Amino acid sequence: MSNSANAQLEAVIRKFGNDSGAIQHAAQHHLSRCGKRSRAKLTLAAAKNFEHPEALINVAAAAELIHEASVVHDDIQDRTSTRRGQATVWKKYGSNTALLLGDHLIAAAFRCLGASGCRHETLPGLVQAMAAAVSRASSGQLQQLNLHTDSDALLTQYQTIARHKTGSLLALPLQFAAVLAGCDTRTVDAAQRCGEQLGLAYQILNDLQPLQNAASYAQHEDVVDRVVTAPVVAAKQLSEAKNIFAHLVNQPRLRQLTHQRCCIWVENAADSARRDASWLPMPVERVIRQFIVEYIASPLPSEPLPTRLATVNPAPLLATANN
Repeated sequence: MSNSANAQLEAVIRKFGNDSGAIQHAAQHHLSRCGKRSRAKLTLAAAKNFEHPEALINVAAAAELIHEASVVHDDIQDRTSTRRGQATVWKKYGSNTALLLGDHLIAAAFRCLGASGCRHETLPGLVQAMAAAVSRASSGQLQQLNLHTDSDALLTQYQTIARHKTGSLLALPLQFAAVLAGCDTRTVDAAQRCGEQLGLAYQILNDLQPLQNAASYAQHEDVVDRVVTAPVVAAKQLSEAKNIFAHLVNQPRLRQLTHQRCCIWVENAADSARRDASWLPMPVERVIRQFIVEYIASPLPSEPLPTRLATVNPAPLLATANN
């Protein structure tokens, strides 16, 4: 994305995101630090042949505003204290303000989309795709909050959650591109499936990151809070230990095996995304394949060396998680 396009994008995001009345200060605080803007970049790349550039800036900004809303809401439920180097909205302004800001950002995304100037016949499809993505992401977040290591069909549940929570908003740029290209429902659905598989791979890679630093793994928030991540799901398949979190911390070989299994899951998800991408217009398919190379295949971590950690007592781990 060019510097000019990036400046336009940020201006549109702030125009609609900061126009929030009594919660303006919270909006300005959150939007003062931007993320990687992966969804906007994917929107602009995938749909550049199908709509005017100025209209696409608004479409890309709408995808980012929906993502920002999910971030604000997730931080409340996950009790995340910092994001992008500063205090999260709920931590600085309280949970009520954060909840309302997230609601505002959802509304702002739809206003941004409505003001995009896209061809009139495409707007209903764009709105429907974004509304459905919000619903799937909400469902995924609730399912994650209710997921436990003793759940039946743990892998299936984890994959469904990742496809919905992470994948639905990553699929949105591809659905936008398909709608703007005038594709039929079958093709738009293929774009959704493709994006959700990309989201699954992306989430597994994110879950693997703490394993790369064996020395601090025991103190990582996912371990302390007993979050069911991809390595935990893999470890449950490989071990019958009752306290799978402590077992992962204390068993270097188990971490190595879970890492290998997770990498296979990433590759399988990427393969599924490629298959679904073959249903899409050629320019969109090329963008997806390039996305896989840059964001999934290249970042796929090398196998960590088995490093023994200091012994962790399971009791404090449980006690911390319940505080």
